[in-house]
Amino acid sequence: MSEKNLKRITKGYEYVIMVFMMIFGLVIAAYFALSIYELVLPLFQHLTHEDFTDISKNILSAFLFLEFLVIIKDYFSSNANIHFEDYLYVAVTAIIRSILVYHDNALKTLLLCGAILILVIAIILYKRYQTQNNKLSDSEHVR
Repeated sequence: MSEKNLKRITKGYEYVIMVFMMIFGLVIAAYFALSIYELVLPLFQHLTHEDFTDISKNILSAFLFLEFLVIIKDYFSSNANIHFEDYLYVAVTAIIRSILVYHDNALKTLLLCGAILILVIAIILYKRYQTQNNKLSDSEHVR
């Protein structure tokens, strides 16, 4: 295959990926709106017998949807690049949601807390590594 054909194929795949990312973003936005609706609805109803676990689950689901929307926005604003740090934040939020919803097994809860600790350490190390890399690349550009 010639290089010209390979570039056309690559461009075609890029357009397909962008279309699916836009569709995915719209679906996530719809679920985000639905979770916000489920959070606001009990405020206007006279029945305020909502369980704390249900409210927490809805709040954390809304945060997950919001984080996915931010990832999709970053995908389009940073030239089809998704940062690793975003996935770490989504993972922490998902595990916290899991702990709040399914907290009946102490060992499972302890293991999930350990996973959160590992992810938080990974976030700290990733940020430290990124700042060191940025400092090194800035000093190389100054020379």
